[in-house]
Amino acid sequence: MRLSKLTQLFTVSCLAAAVNTQAGILDLSIVSGSGIFQNPTVGPGAAPAATIVDADLGADLSSILSWGVPISAGGDQSNLELLSHKTVSIAALDTPYELSVITHNNNVLNGSFATLETAQILGALSLSSTLGVGFQSASIEGTALALATAAQIADPDVPALVPVGDYGKTLVTLFDIEFNETLNAAGCPFGNPQGSICDDFFSLTTLAGFPVTIDLMIDDMAYELFIYSSFDADGSTVELGPDYFTAENDATDLYTFGTLTKVPEPTSVALLSLGLLMAGRRKFIK
Repeated sequence: MRLSKLTQLFTVSCLAAAVNTQAGILDLSIVSGSGIFQNPTVGPGAAPAATIVDADLGADLSSILSWGVPISAGGDQSNLELLSHKTVSIAALDTPYELSVITHNNNVLNGSFATLETAQILGALSLSSTLGVGFQSASIEGTALALATAAQIADPDVPALVPVGDYGKTLVTLFDIEFNETLNAAGCPFGNPQGSICDDFFSLTTLAGFPVTIDLMIDDMAYELFIYSSFDADGSTVELGPDYFTAENDATDLYTFGTLTKVPEPTSVALLSLGLLMAGRRKFIK
């Protein structure tokens, strides 16, 4: 990864960590052994193999997946870097909180050698709260989080990251990566949205679907946690994917955010509906 880019992201993440040292409505923490790339494959052929370098940066975890042979001597391999914040405290509602950043550094590679074909991202977040009675329960599309986590951990590519007793407060996600290293020649087979000579791109998918909404009960109140990706550092837009393109000799940052929203109580919804009904009635009488 370009050193200036890494320095920039590390500085920003340290500032974010400083802001998030205070416990919030919902606290998210990376589970040990997650926040990493795993199981890369390359082709055609087997050489050179892809490499993964994981590092603890203090407030963050870094996992760098590199592959290929540069087209010119002294050049850089292409890589994906995952920078994950160890802890994030969501203290304000309806506000995006950055959870991680994936950076694709796309360098020109020699097509005579193997390049990245597939890989995975293993992610796991522990959910907690110190608000009142604290975190109570969670579900994904009507399925209790404990059952969803058990199903993920049953996958042979997911290690037993957490004890069974913690399944109900741990969100485990396995993302599958499919990478397309296109030849730099006319007639690009997958489109060319970034305008270089055949942009490279990776697809990021998960069986649970993404973006994802998680229903939570915290201190006897209902909330929704929306986790999504964005190309904007402030989380102002939602990227549905699953394909993410990068021009040659360029880099793309894909951010992951979490936004917490309070679900209106049934009484509040009923009062709001009644108010709208009365307002409509008054307008009709006039």
